[in-house]
Amino acid sequence: MLSFMEAKRHSIRLPWTNRSQWVVVRLVVALLVTGASTYAVTLGSERLMGPEWAGPFFRSAYRVAYFIRLPVAMLASSVWPIEGHHATPSGMNLAVTSFAAPFFWFGIVGLWLIARRAGRKYSHGRAGPQPTSAIPRRVFLTSASACVAGATGLGGYSVLVEPQRLRVARYAISVRDLPPPMDGFRIVQISDTHYGPFVSIGYIRAAIHQANVLEGDLAILTGDYVHRTPLAIGPGVDVLKSVRARVGVVATLGNHDHWEGADHVRAAFAEVGIPLIDNARRFLVRDGFRDGPVLGESICVGGVGDLWEDKADFARAVADAPDEMPRIVLAHNPDTAEHVPPGTRIDLMCSGHTHGGQVWVPGLGTPVTPSAYGQEYAGGLCFGPHCPVLVSRGVGMAVMPVRFGVPPEIVEVTLKRA
Repeated sequence: MLSFMEAKRHSIRLPWTNRSQWVVVRLVVALLVTGASTYAVTLGSERLMGPEWAGPFFRSAYRVAYFIRLPVAMLASSVWPIEGHHATPSGMNLAVTSFAAPFFWFGIVGLWLIARRAGRKYSHGRAGPQPTSAIPRRVFLTSASACVAGATGLGGYSVLVEPQRLRVARYAISVRDLPPPMDGFRIVQISDTHYGPFVSIGYIRAAIHQANVLEGDLAILTGDYVHRTPLAIGPGVDVLKSVRARVGVVATLGNHDHWEGADHVRAAFAEVGIPLIDNARRFLVRDGFRDGPVLGESICVGGVGDLWEDKADFARAVADAPDEMPRIVLAHNPDTAEHVPPGTRIDLMCSGHTHGGQVWVPGLGTPVTPSAYGQEYAGGLCFGPHCPVLVSRGVGMAVMPVRFGVPPEIVEVTLKRA
């Protein structure tokens, strides 16, 4: 057998010495490595694997991998339809879409290059003088590169940066008949933590710390504590036990909590000692809760079940509250405000669910909002037909791991005498 140097001397090509063959092999290996990396971070995040300290890294990497997989996952949905409300792909789905995604994007780039080269050949092969380009080639390439860099930077910001820029949104709400001792009473709202593939426990713990720093009188939790997998229930609820407020904490469930298993979520809340007030109420005075109303001193804090997956029973949410007593109602979905029975007094409804639409587009607002009323209840202080509705833009993310122009937030409400 000829040695490599002898083969080169005699101009004989041995297998795998051809440059183009090595390029193909290296390209395939690079695509496979990219697919394997995508699969690793996707599987680790979807199955909530790995130590807690690595959670922020895995979640950030998974957000990028999510968009790499997205076109292939959408194509694969016809073969692997996801049943039920929550989207927990099978292991085979994750493997196939992760490894296929780099080849898909390479194919898209390849087709674009082929079409570009074919267009050049066609233009050069035409007879007669060719029209000069209105835009010089160098200017065009510079502009195109700037556009690509800008789009990449914008995408990176909306996927990796803004979802971490937690802020505090503060509101002062005037309440009719508010007892004098309750004037200046502060409520801190945490909503839509969505522990799961998009959001790490470490981030939620940091958000809770920021909420605790506010030293509110009452903390309210308004639903959607888990996302995409029932595996999130235990850790996603357990982390909430560190929420602190002077008087205490109350909570209601959201649609995602029902989708992943409402009974298990309720059991987890019972374990951490946080009372759920879905279709129930508590009477609140300056220094704590009471079993019954205390005229001139207390307000009614009630909750209703999720609008999509439960029953919103306002009668039970304000049961035994006198007409002259202020009522604050927790309702995960702000559309619930449209279903308040006429004549029912509610001074403020606190909700979440919409995440502020997660993406704000100049001139369009938030085009995608999970509400039957468009952008009416997208976020902030809104006004329903019967009561004001304070809609938190939430701590976490759902549907897609992206936020732009709608940073996550914790809400602080200060009650004022009207």
